[in-house]
Amino acid sequence: MRGKASGIALILAIIAIIVMAVIGIDLSQISEVFGVPPVAVTLPPLPGTVTPSAVFIEAEPYEIYFTEPFCPPGEERVGGVDEFIASDILNAQFSVEIATFDLDSPTMIDALIEAERRGLTVRFVTDDEHNPEPVTNRLRRNGISVVEDQRSALMHNKFVVIDERIVWMGSLNFTTNGVFCNNNVVVRWDSADLAENYLIELAEMYDDRAFGPTSPDNTTDRLVVGGLNVENYFAPETEVAPIIAREIARADEEVLFLAFSFTNSDIGEAIIERADAGLQVYGVFESIGSDAGSSYYNDFRRENLPNLQVLKDANPRIMHEKVIVLDGDTVIFGSFNFSDSANDSNDENIMIVRDETFATFFVDEFIRVWEEAGGE
Repeated sequence: MRGKASGIALILAIIAIIVMAVIGIDLSQISEVFGVPPVAVTLPPLPGTVTPSAVFIEAEPYEIYFTEPFCPPGEERVGGVDEFIASDILNAQFSVEIATFDLDSPTMIDALIEAERRGLTVRFVTDDEHNPEPVTNRLRRNGISVVEDQRSALMHNKFVVIDERIVWMGSLNFTTNGVFCNNNVVVRWDSADLAENYLIELAEMYDDRAFGPTSPDNTTDRLVVGGLNVENYFAPETEVAPIIAREIARADEEVLFLAFSFTNSDIGEAIIERADAGLQVYGVFESIGSDAGSSYYNDFRRENLPNLQVLKDANPRIMHEKVIVLDGDTVIFGSFNFSDSANDSNDENIMIVRDETFATFFVDEFIRVWEEAGGE
């Protein structure tokens, strides 16, 4: 693959690899990388948990967490990224608002109940068919108002907004399997402007019961977050697949992707066009469903181009990430699978971040998953 840029990006990439190795030993559950400038610190203990120490890279306004799935027995599932989210919830001052496809993390459930007990505003939106009924019932018994999407389509978001400022978002379902068994990414942002977008989206579902195509397109697409130029979109009120396809069409050198599900023709054909133009394209598919007739896995292989290489992932559970990295400086990620249902009917969100340093960490994650899948 194309070598990464020289200078600070290369230095940070090396640091990130070292960090992942260190965390693989000390923490065993997550690989965590932060923005620049790099500062080595030790993670503080989380309330009510026994958390091993770890070294990471810290800066504003984001923290990036990649899971390291080794799927330990249930009693050993401690020290995961869900505990960091729970810690933020426990430290909330006035509000916790969450939209999640699925929740069974005990630490997050306990933290939400404690937030309600302390008198904070706690609002919870979920999918009626996929969030465990005992969890929904327990939240309601403890005074938390739960709104469920009753459609056959999915409320597929995975985000938390705390005190109208902190946003957690990505591919991570807030479950122990999501944290400990599946490949996922979740990013913590500190931005009132970004939080406002997510609160608007949650209010549409919680207050107005507006899910799917009935949800209005009324968020701010382009933002500056801590000096980063980002875009933030919510499907299906915005057709996200054509936006992703246009981004791919602008790539000049390289396309990398990790795909839990990949069936959308806008995105698939945009990648083929870039490969036909001579760009290097590398992708890893979740193995389950990759051979289905609707999947682009075999479409890409049938192109028979040496610069278009795709593999099935090696995680025996689920490679759940939905990530595209373009030219080593633009990252597209979120809850949005590269599918027609994500574009047309499911409630989803993505971010597009244009920053080489931010992208470096996603390139490192891609390389890790690629090499585990047998890539060279």
